[in-house]
Amino acid sequence: MKTYKEYLQKIPWPLVFFGILGLVLLIWGSFAGHSSPNTKIEKTTAESPPQDDEEKLKEILSTLGLGSVKVMITYSDNGKLYLATDIKTETEYDKNQVKSIKEDREIVRMRQDNGETGYILQRQAAKVSGVVITLNKKISTAQKLMLIEAVRALWDLPLGRIVILGKE
Repeated sequence: MKTYKEYLQKIPWPLVFFGILGLVLLIWGSFAGHSSPNTKIEKTTAESPPQDDEEKLKEILSTLGLGSVKVMITYSDNGKLYLATDIKTETEYDKNQVKSIKEDREIVRMRQDNGETGYILQRQAAKVSGVVITLNKKISTAQKLMLIEAVRALWDLPLGRIVILGKE
């Protein structure tokens, strides 16, 4: 007859440990309600106002010796900010069939000195749709072409969207 101690010595204890660990994980997974949270980053847009391009262009053109220069720029949109969004999806099953799907979206926030803000993935500048430049003195055709080329180099606008006005 074998004693109790002999039986205990023959048991492979590492296998018993892994078996118990697997059983605990199975039970824990069944209490989770078959929900699988997915965290994805999705692009959400928020509008941002256009930058002060008029002042920059006016400063550049004033160095050309054309006198007093005034600039007006029109925009077709206000630009966009693409913010990171955290998406959590929970799916509940009932007898191997989908019972319900819950989706929770939240903008990813980051702390700054002046508070919290959304985490910006990409910043898209406002789209320029037209430029008007006025001058207080008469300019030549060559100077007009120079101004048009400067504006086209910045925003690649068609000629019909660029107007140069000088004194007659």
